[in-house]
Amino acid sequence: MSDSNDVQEGLDALRQNLTAQIDRIDEELQPYDDLVQARKQATEALAALEGGGSLKKRVSWEAIAVYVAEHPGSKPAEIAAGLEIPVKNVYPHLDRNRDTVFDKHEDGRVDVKDGWEKHRRDLGDR
Repeated sequence: MSDSNDVQEGLDALRQNLTAQIDRIDEELQPYDDLVQARKQATEALAALEGGGSLKKRVSWEAIAVYVAEHPGSKPAEIAAGLEIPVKNVYPHLDRNRDTVFDKHEDGRVDVKDGWEKHRRDLGDR
């Protein structure tokens, strides 16, 4: 039983460490969440003044890559704000294309890899 207790204690310690890490990351991301929310509100207000429209929901990885090429070292929340999309729509593209298109740094910054353009589809930026 002591091996089982040791394993459980190890899992509990790991769980606490991961929870603390997530809390620290959430703290660091908070200013960007506020900026994304402020941009969303301003964009929606402008759209209302112009007769409708709203924040875009979909984006291609190519559009993200073009943005990052023009704004190297951007963080996902900055990319989302720049492209006027929800930040949750940025992460899957970054993760899916990590080895071919994007370099994600430990501090959250993103860059495009040299030669990323060869992976573009003929559809262009959507």
